[in-house]
Amino acid sequence: MVEGVGGGLDLGRLRRVYGSPGHRLFYTLVCRRARHWGWTEPGQSKWRCWRAQRQLEAVLGRKLALPPGSRVLDAGCGSGVVARRLAARLGLRVTGVDLMDFHVREARRLSTRAALEDRTTFAWGDFHDLEYADGSFDGVYSMETLCHAYDPARALAEFHRLLRPGGRLVLLGPAAVPRAEMPEHQRSLLDPYLDAMVLPGARHYTTRTLGPLVTGAGFRLEEELDATRYYLPTTEALYAYFRLPYAVLRRFGATDRWLGLRSTVEMYELRHHVAWMVHTAVKDG
Repeated sequence: MVEGVGGGLDLGRLRRVYGSPGHRLFYTLVCRRARHWGWTEPGQSKWRCWRAQRQLEAVLGRKLALPPGSRVLDAGCGSGVVARRLAARLGLRVTGVDLMDFHVREARRLSTRAALEDRTTFAWGDFHDLEYADGSFDGVYSMETLCHAYDPARALAEFHRLLRPGGRLVLLGPAAVPRAEMPEHQRSLLDPYLDAMVLPGARHYTTRTLGPLVTGAGFRLEEELDATRYYLPTTEALYAYFRLPYAVLRRFGATDRWLGLRSTVEMYELRHHVAWMVHTAVKDG
């Protein structure tokens, strides 16, 4: 067990979150191992959450806008769901890194089962400090993982180093409004949740400061999209699905074992104070 590595990595707490049986069961059964939200177009049913997840992966592919064979880094790959989707659908060669050794093992196993081991590679790694050479990748993406960064500016600088000139960065994930604009009650809900889920990055940036962090790392920001309206249907559907089961768990004091459910229910009240952002940037030559 490693604590405090790299000036802020608390691997022990992360393992307690992502390694808990309840958390792993939730993401395996409910999310089909994908650990990201969904994208629902206007007029589509909000109840088809798995379709929404696939559509969000397609949005990522369009924002990367890379030809087949391109080398791409998945920063915080989990069990490799997104990496395999990009490899299978777009022909990209994806390298996934993750801090959880059991995620890496699962990602390798599932890629072998899908006959995608020639286009996907998975390794343990802290995306603040990776051993790949400068310019190793044509693209880098973070699918809702920058919020786990203990130093987002350092992580973004590492992404910049790893990209070749002309390489593309895509960040997808939530960002809260500035704390001063958030009612006290919402702040009292958000901060304990960030601690429980080990989300220090979400304390380091807001909807207003994430873009400047990207440009401060040397990128040219191509697009800063507030995509909340596409994400909200998933938020609403999951809240409706799990509101009552979570109420039962709370009654028996078992919520700490089910942090995935906590994400879908308790954070619902913050839906108007957290934006879902898509940042697309380029490393100029």
